[in-house]
Amino acid sequence: MLHHDLQSLRLFVAICETRSLSKAAERINIALSAASRRLRLLEEEAGMPLVRRLPHGVEPTMAGMTALAYAQSVLHLADRYVAGLSDHLSGARGRVRVSASSSALVERLATDLATFAKRHPDIRIDLDERPTADTIIAVTRKQADMGVIVRGQAVEGLTLFPYSTDRLAVVTLADHPLASRATVAFADLLDEDFVALEAGTAVNRLVAERARDLGRYLKIRVQVRSFEVMCQMVRHGLGIGILPEAALRPLADALGLTLVRLEDGWAVREIAICVREHEELTSATRKLLDELRPN
Repeated sequence: MLHHDLQSLRLFVAICETRSLSKAAERINIALSAASRRLRLLEEEAGMPLVRRLPHGVEPTMAGMTALAYAQSVLHLADRYVAGLSDHLSGARGRVRVSASSSALVERLATDLATFAKRHPDIRIDLDERPTADTIIAVTRKQADMGVIVRGQAVEGLTLFPYSTDRLAVVTLADHPLASRATVAFADLLDEDFVALEAGTAVNRLVAERARDLGRYLKIRVQVRSFEVMCQMVRHGLGIGILPEAALRPLADALGLTLVRLEDGWAVREIAICVREHEELTSATRKLLDELRPN
C-alpha cells in the first residue's frame, strides 16, 4: 500500500466500514469502475486478497484488517498534516477534534469548551456532536482526538478518564398523574406510552436494558432524534420521556412541562473522557484533557 495515493486508502477504509464497494465509491465520490480498479491494484500490490466477496457485499480478510489499521493511521497523519498547515496560515497553534454526546454537552462540556477557547484562542476546537456509540467509533478510527461519552458499554483500545455525572429525569405534561411526585421508580413507568430517543443513544440503550431486566419492554409510541423534539411530542400528549435533567430543565420550563426525578440508582450516570490507548497526544489535546479532568 506504500505506492498508492490517499484516495485509494480512503476508498479502502470506506469499503471496510460500509462493507460495500458501491457505497464506498459513493462516499468518496468516484465511479464504481474506478473504485473496483483501485481495489484491484491494492490487492495486487499486497499479493493477497484484502476483502472477501460475499453475495451481498464484502468484508475484510485478516490481511485486510491489518491493511485497514495502517490505512487509518496514514490518513490520520495526512489529516493532521493538512490541519497543521491550515493552522499556520490562520495563526492557530493547535487543533483538537472532539466528539461528544448530547448529554455531555448540555451537562457541562459546552461551558468547559467555551472557557478553554477563551483561555487558549490559539487552539482550535472542532466539535462534533454524536451519540456515545458513534463517538467511541470516531475516536477508535482516529476521526476524533478525544471523545466525551456516557459510560455503560464496553470500550476497547481506549483510555477513560472521569469527567462528570448526570441524572435522568422523566418529563410529563403538567396535569399528568406523575407530575405531583418529586421522584418516581422506573418500574412504575412501564405501563406508560414513551417518546424515546433513537436506538443508538446511550439513554435509549440504558432504559431499554433496565426494562428488560424487569421482564418488560417499553411501550414506545414515537421515536425521535433530539431532546427538543422529544419535549414537543410530550407536550402534544404522545407519552412521557426520559432524558438528562440538565437537558430537560430549560426545555420543560419553556414548554410548561414537569420534571420528575428517577429514583433508581442507575439513573445517575458517569460521563467520561476517552482517548486512544498508547498514543502520544498532541500538546493541544493534552492541554485540553488536563483542563477538563477534575482536579
